[in-house]
Amino acid sequence: RLKVVPSAKSPDQLTVYDGDTGARLRTVGGTGDALGQLNRPNGVATIDDRYVFVVERDNRRVQMFSLPDFQPLLVFARDDLRQPYGLWVRRHGDGYEVIVSDNYTLGEDAQGEDIIPPLEQLGHRFRRYQVSQEGGRWVASAGGHFGDTTAAGAIRVTESVFGDEANNRLLVAEEDIPTGTRLREYTMDGRYAGRDVGAGNYRAQAEGIALMRCKDGSGWWVASD
Repeated sequence: RLKVVPSAKSPDQLTVYDGDTGARLRTVGGTGDALGQLNRPNGVATIDDRYVFVVERDNRRVQMFSLPDFQPLLVFARDDLRQPYGLWVRRHGDGYEVIVSDNYTLGEDAQGEDIIPPLEQLGHRFRRYQVSQEGGRWVASAGGHFGDTTAAGAIRVTESVFGDEANNRLLVAEEDIPTGTRLREYTMDGRYAGRDVGAGNYRAQAEGIALMRCKDGSGWWVASD
């Protein structure tokens, strides 16, 4: 059956709903930093109807669970991430590649607003990880980072990312309202492709992104603010 798994940030949980009826089925997690616990979960991605990956902003890590039982399998990226928010997962090699957005800042100003790093420091806005099985257990390794550092293509405030491998495309959310919140198009290898989507249409920050594919190769991008 179809299930919907949103993150509940304040109680540090995932809430699982029946996608057909809306019935609340269970919760997953609870506050902490042990395997299976969560701290400010944000981005959620499922793949192959077998696994779910969750970004934890305040644990500064990604956690992998099995489906349908939500057994915790792996935590990773704690040595790299500073303020992660979103992620996208695809099949890659003998396992999966996980692309994670990292909204690191330079602290807060006198008004309590985040200080955005200068353009030349935004080259680590997204990090790659390869997740695969070795000796019967899941392991993760760092696979590099990317982020445009030009005024046209940089992501000043980041969260959501979603990929379209068939068209060599990553859509990444630029949430910075003074610059003009929108979606920017990157290539799968992390280069700014020179095209933006939604500029002038968003009333607030560009947030969730999803791709609906059709069998004939067409489809729709669905985005929220």
